[in-house]
Amino acid sequence: MLINELPDDCLLTIFDYVNYLDDLVNCFKVCGKWSHLIAQRTKKVKYLLGKIQMFYLYPEYDDCVYYRDIKQIDGTDLSTEFPNLIISYKLEQEEKRKHNFALARNQEPSQGSINSHHGLIEKYRFQLKKVSCDLFEPNIQHESSSVKQLFRVESLDRFKKDAHLFPNLERINVFNCCGRDSMYDGPVLEKLKIAEFAFMTTLFLGNEASYAFQFMDSCPNLQSAHFITNSSHLFFDGTLKHESLQDLVISAVNTISSIFNPRSIDWNDLKRLLMKYPNLKHLALWRQSNITDEHIEELVHILPNLVLLDVCGCLSVSCKAAKYVQDYCKRYGRTIKFYFNGNYNEIDSDWPLLSSKQEIISQGLDFMKHCFLKDFLDLPYFLIPIDD
Repeated sequence: MLINELPDDCLLTIFDYVNYLDDLVNCFKVCGKWSHLIAQRTKKVKYLLGKIQMFYLYPEYDDCVYYRDIKQIDGTDLSTEFPNLIISYKLEQEEKRKHNFALARNQEPSQGSINSHHGLIEKYRFQLKKVSCDLFEPNIQHESSSVKQLFRVESLDRFKKDAHLFPNLERINVFNCCGRDSMYDGPVLEKLKIAEFAFMTTLFLGNEASYAFQFMDSCPNLQSAHFITNSSHLFFDGTLKHESLQDLVISAVNTISSIFNPRSIDWNDLKRLLMKYPNLKHLALWRQSNITDEHIEELVHILPNLVLLDVCGCLSVSCKAAKYVQDYCKRYGRTIKFYFNGNYNEIDSDWPLLSSKQEIISQGLDFMKHCFLKDFLDLPYFLIPIDD
């Protein structure tokens, strides 16, 4: 039997496994029948992704198509060729194009993620819904009220100048590699649910203070936060309670230099900080050299709603703390899953829905599932609601 004698349904099933743009184009050119079927295939495509070296980060689904070179889509009417496209993402290799970009269709309820590469955004004139960017371009400001996610913002200082432009923001990811911020005095962000911060100081600047937790006080409905730093100084108001926060990761940087010169957060400061969040359910304190068994005993008392405590990399925590948590739960009728270096292999079986897999795109706006077990640099670029 010749391949063209196969029923259309069989050919469509085969074409679903064709994930490269140039292969789809070549199939489209074969004949009228294939052109019609490839057009049906492209209607399934939601994500048009530029392949990078870390190919294993990309999902292999029939709604994903990859291209190897920006020239492949230059001049292409993406809204026509891919009528249901949500995201197009490419990591540019040229030195003159250092920023990631993505494009989203102007459709409701589009939930794409975009990194501002202003030439392409202006060229295709797509509506911005979520943005992944290192800096804010003037040409996206008129669309910013629809933006729900910002990824890799370079600092809180940079963000607060434009924070009023993003009243519907639900997720922000801030990567401050310069180690300088000041007090946040921008607007209240009522809709922000997820905040992720990396704050890196340098030897030249010294041990600068992070204002991430002071910023979180302006996010009354924040549910989840991920924070990594090589600084031991935090600026926050310990008198203010934050009732909404349920998930929190606080991590020291995992580098060779941090082993020889650890900058863990002072326990008294950390204790005062955690007391701000009485409704915490899931807490990770990674690589904090100052935390000991006695501190674990204090933690379970000051956090009455805690059900998961992860202190991986805290070298001064031993099975003594695990035994105490177990006895405490029996005595007071609580259930707290406690993980330290001695039993960390159990966390995967106890929490099978939590993923540590690296991926660019994660399906579902679910911090616990897609972010809690991951280091900051492994956090997904795009959290896409399931119904999109």
